[in-house]
Amino acid sequence: MTDKFAKILATLLLSSVLLSCGDTEPPLPKLLFVVEPAVSPVATLPHAWELTVSTTLFTAITAVLDDGMGHTYTIEFSPQRRDHVLTVLGMRPGRTYTMSVTAHTLDGITLETTAPLQVTTPPLPANFPVITLLSADPALMEAGFTLMDTGRKDGSASFIVIVDDSAEVVWYFQTNSLTETERIASGNFLSIDEASGLIQLINERGEMVSGLHSVQSHPPTGASIPVDVAEFHDDVVKHNLFAQYFTSIRDGSRTVDNFPLDENDPLVTGTVNVLDEPIIEIDLDGNILNRWDFLDMLKPTRIGFDGTSGLPAAADWAHVNSVAYNVITDNLIVSLKHQDAVVNFSRSDGTLNWILGTPANWQGFEQFLLTPDGGVFSWPYHQHAVEIVGNNIIMFDNGNRRASPFTAEPIVAADANSSRAVEYAIDTDTMLISQVWEWGLAQSGESLYSTIAGDADRLPRGNTLITFGGLCEENGVPSDNLALCRSTARVIEVETATSAKVFDISIDDADPLSSGYIVNRSERLGNLYPLGTVTITVP
Repeated sequence: MTDKFAKILATLLLSSVLLSCGDTEPPLPKLLFVVEPAVSPVATLPHAWELTVSTTLFTAITAVLDDGMGHTYTIEFSPQRRDHVLTVLGMRPGRTYTMSVTAHTLDGITLETTAPLQVTTPPLPANFPVITLLSADPALMEAGFTLMDTGRKDGSASFIVIVDDSAEVVWYFQTNSLTETERIASGNFLSIDEASGLIQLINERGEMVSGLHSVQSHPPTGASIPVDVAEFHDDVVKHNLFAQYFTSIRDGSRTVDNFPLDENDPLVTGTVNVLDEPIIEIDLDGNILNRWDFLDMLKPTRIGFDGTSGLPAAADWAHVNSVAYNVITDNLIVSLKHQDAVVNFSRSDGTLNWILGTPANWQGFEQFLLTPDGGVFSWPYHQHAVEIVGNNIIMFDNGNRRASPFTAEPIVAADANSSRAVEYAIDTDTMLISQVWEWGLAQSGESLYSTIAGDADRLPRGNTLITFGGLCEENGVPSDNLALCRSTARVIEVETATSAKVFDISIDDADPLSSGYIVNRSERLGNLYPLGTVTITVP
C-alpha cells in the first residue's frame, strides 16, 4: 500500500468516525446531591420537620415515610429548584419514621438517598385531649383531614388540632385560649385567639404570617398591627375580594332603661349597663372601615334566656358568636346567641333585612321576622356557626331551653334536650322560611345535647360535618350548669341525603377530675399543605 493510498484511507476512516459521533445523543447531565438530604425539627410546630437538600440540577423532591407500624405515606413537593428547604408534615406522635428521599428532574432523571433518614416525633403533651375514633367509612367520607379548635373548659389548655381519617393527630398548634380557625384561600390558617387579643394568619409551619391585636387591652404579638378596640370576640372571616376582615368585638357597654332584670318576670326592670358586641370591618393595616352596633339595630330591652348574665356589671345581651358575608347580596349574617336570633343586614348602610328566630318579644320589629312556610319546622335556640350554603343557610342549633322568657313556653331541661345541625331556605320576597334539612336525635337515634359551642359545615362533596362541641354533664347527666358541668365533644360527618354516619370521633380529657374539653369549631381540609404545592398520598 502506497503512502498516498494509506493517507486517503485514514482520512475516510476518520470522517466516518466523526459522522458516527455526530449522530449520537449527547450524554445526559449528571444529577448529584450538592448537599445530602438532612432533617431538623421545626421550632414552632411539634411533629413537623424541615428537610434540606441541594442538587446539581433543578429537581422536585419526593419523600416516603414509614413508621414501621403500618403507617406509610408519600409527600410530593412539586416546586422545581436546586436548593430545597421543605416542611415535612403528617407524622404521628411518638413514632420513629424512616424517610427515603428522591430527587427527580422534569426529564425523568432520578436520584435517591442511599441510606434513609430517621425521624422520631415527640409524644403528645400530658394535657392534650384524648381523641378516639368511634366509627369511620373512608370510602364515603370527604377526603382529607379534620381540623378542630379545642380547649379545656377551664381555659388551662388550648390547641388547634388536625387529625387524619383514623383520628390520629398529624398536626397541632398550642394557643392561649379556645380559638376559631379556618383555612382561607391563601392556604394559611385564619385564627382568632381572644386571650392574646389576636387575629392572626398562621402558615402550615405554625408561624405567624401576619396579625392584628386589640390595642386597648393587649400588647402586640410579634409584628402584629394594632386595632383600636377593646377585645375581639368569637369569630372572624376574611372577605377575599377585598383585603378586609369582618369580626365581632366587645367594646364597652351602654346604659339601657327598662331592661329586664329577671328572666322569669317581665315587670322587674331597671337601668343597667348592657354589653353590645358590634361587628366591625377592618383592613389589613388595622383601620376600622365599618361598624354595626346591634343596640342601635335591634330592640335593646328584648332578651332571650341568659341575656341578663353578667349583671350587675353589664348584661351579656347579644353574645355574638358568628358572622358570615354574602358577597352576592353584600349582606352580613350574624348569630346573636342570647337573642336566639340570626340577623341579616346590609353591609353598605346597616339596614336590617330580616330576623331568623322565635317571634317572641319582638314587638315593633314584626316586619323583619321570617314566618315558617307551614312544613316541618322548629326554631333554633342559642345557635352557633351560621354559614351560607348556596341560597340557604346552615347552622348548629344548640337548643338551650327551647323557649323564650315571658311566654309561658315550657322549658326543655338539659337531660331531655338535644342539639342538631339545621339548614333553612329563606324567600326574602315573601319573608317565608322553610326547614330543608336537619340532623340530630331523630336522624341518629342518639341524644347529643351541646350546652355550649358547635358547628355545622356542608362539605364540597355534599356531606355535612357536625361539631357537638360542649356535651356538658354533671355526674353523667346532661347539664346547663356551665360552672359545674364537665365537657366532652363529638365530631360527626354524615351523608346529607341518607343521614348515615360516616365518621365519628369523641374528644375527652384523660383527667376524669378536670373540667373536660370543648371543641369550638371543626372543618375538613383537603390537604395539610396549601392547595397545589404539595401532595400527600397514603397507599
